[in-house]
Amino acid sequence: MASSYTSNNRIEKIGTGEQAGTWGSTTNTNFDIIDKAINGVGSISLSGTSDDLTTSDGDKDSSGLFKVLKLGGSPSGSHKLRIRPNSVQKLYFVANSSGQTVEIGQIDDNANFSTSTNSVSVANGKTAIIYADGGGATAAKVRSIETGSDEFTEDVTIKTSDG
Repeated sequence: MASSYTSNNRIEKIGTGEQAGTWGSTTNTNFDIIDKAINGVGSISLSGTSDDLTTSDGDKDSSGLFKVLKLGGSPSGSHKLRIRPNSVQKLYFVANSSGQTVEIGQIDDNANFSTSTNSVSVANGKTAIIYADGGGATAAKVRSIETGSDEFTEDVTIKTSDG
C-alpha cells in the first residue's frame, strides 16, 4: 500500500513496508506538522494584493499549518489571503498588523472574493477566529467566530440557537 496523506494537515501516513531506512525522517516531519497545527504561531509577511495559506502533502514548512497567524508585511492595499487547497478544514486565530484590511477566503480566484458570500475581512489592528469548512468547490463562506477586537480579550457568547 502506498503512502497517503491526512485530509486537513496533510500528514504522511506511511504505507505498510515502505520507507525502509527513512521512516524516522518522515515521522519527525510529521511531528513537526502536528506541532505547528496544534499550537504553531506563524508570522506571515504579506506583499502585493494577494497571498496563499497553503497546506501541502508532507511539507512541514507549509504556511497554512500554523494555528495562530500574525499578519504583517507591506501589502500594497486591501489584501486577499486564500486558504489552499479549498478541501482542508482549518481553524485560525488571526492578528492583523499588516497596515491593511485582509480578506480571508477559501476560494481559488481573487475576483470571486466577497465578504457577503465567501470570505471574512479582518481590519488592520484587529483579531479574528476564522473557520474554513474545507468543502472544496462548494466550500461555504469562511466564518469568523469572533472579530473586531484589538486583542483576543473579549468574552464570546455561543448559543445553540445561533447555529
